[in-house]
Amino acid sequence: MVNAQDAAVPAPKKTIRNFINPDSLPLMNLRIVPIPILTSTPETGVRFGGALEYFFNAKEKDSEARGSYIHGQLTYSTLGQFEAKATWQVFTKGEKFVFRGSAGYSTYNDRFWGVGNNTVAENNYLAQDYSRVFLESRTYRLLRNQWYIGLKLDYNDVYNVVNLRPLSISEQQVSGINGSKSLGLGPAILYEGRDFPFSAHKGAFAEFYFSRNISFKNNPYDFNTWFIDLRKFYPLTPNSTLAFQLSSIHTSGNVPLRELPKVGGSVLMRGYFTGRFRDRSFTALQAEYRFHIWRWIYGAAFGSAGLIDDAPSSYSTSNLLKAGGLGLRFLVNKKNRMFLRLDYARNSTAGGAYYIRLNEAF
Repeated sequence: MVNAQDAAVPAPKKTIRNFINPDSLPLMNLRIVPIPILTSTPETGVRFGGALEYFFNAKEKDSEARGSYIHGQLTYSTLGQFEAKATWQVFTKGEKFVFRGSAGYSTYNDRFWGVGNNTVAENNYLAQDYSRVFLESRTYRLLRNQWYIGLKLDYNDVYNVVNLRPLSISEQQVSGINGSKSLGLGPAILYEGRDFPFSAHKGAFAEFYFSRNISFKNNPYDFNTWFIDLRKFYPLTPNSTLAFQLSSIHTSGNVPLRELPKVGGSVLMRGYFTGRFRDRSFTALQAEYRFHIWRWIYGAAFGSAGLIDDAPSSYSTSNLLKAGGLGLRFLVNKKNRMFLRLDYARNSTAGGAYYIRLNEAF
């Protein structure tokens, strides 16, 4: 928790003039941040929509909790992809409870290259369209000294799967390739020692969970998931940080395709298309250097490396995947160190990707 303090300088008024004035924006400490979304990629076509980010600090007497946020977005693309999604991380008064998670509905155009490291060529993927309803929730109760214990709940329903070409014989053998439902429950442990959850300058973070996914009704998917996420942040100067993350996820049992650990996305192994590689076990390390450029503008340089296979015992450095890139950060809330980030990353196999997101990748 941080002590509540009166602002030394009055915040600028929330006028249209100040919204478009970059020097006023960081001082306004926006509680609700509207974000227009307009992107264009080969995977999605032109995607457009909007998002709202609400953030706050729960107060108790003369102290307040670290920053909390609730994010909601609606997007649609020229390829017919629609998404309604909410994500949240909330610290209650006194930080006695922490709620983390996401939920939503989406229609999606996916690509499947195969399972494991020996996938098909970059352009020979199976294109699939599907609908998805999901909930991923973790609820934590404070034990002591920023350590929490809690419960993890997952629900994922992938349906209305349309394969844009006939499945090969090997693809027909992939569990859940034509859709799946999964329901998982299990214990979780959290250490939340970051000074700012949105963009940590110093401190550490750790999260561990085990999820038992059970078969039910006509759902045959019975599997287990183990996950660990370790992060450390070193302040180099008052305006620069060196950050590290180690993430490892492992599964066993009858795991459906969409529940397999996967490489890529806007958070870990940036530069890879999400799901470019999938298998039962995935471990990755990433590092990022964040530095101040000018006024409300910051920069970042990042790199990552990972291994994916059917088990940790099968990992081989000959299959090491690498990615890296550069980014800009735009300060939108000075009090909680909240940034809008723009990243460009490339991978070691083929291609790259742009990302525009609110908050740091980790």
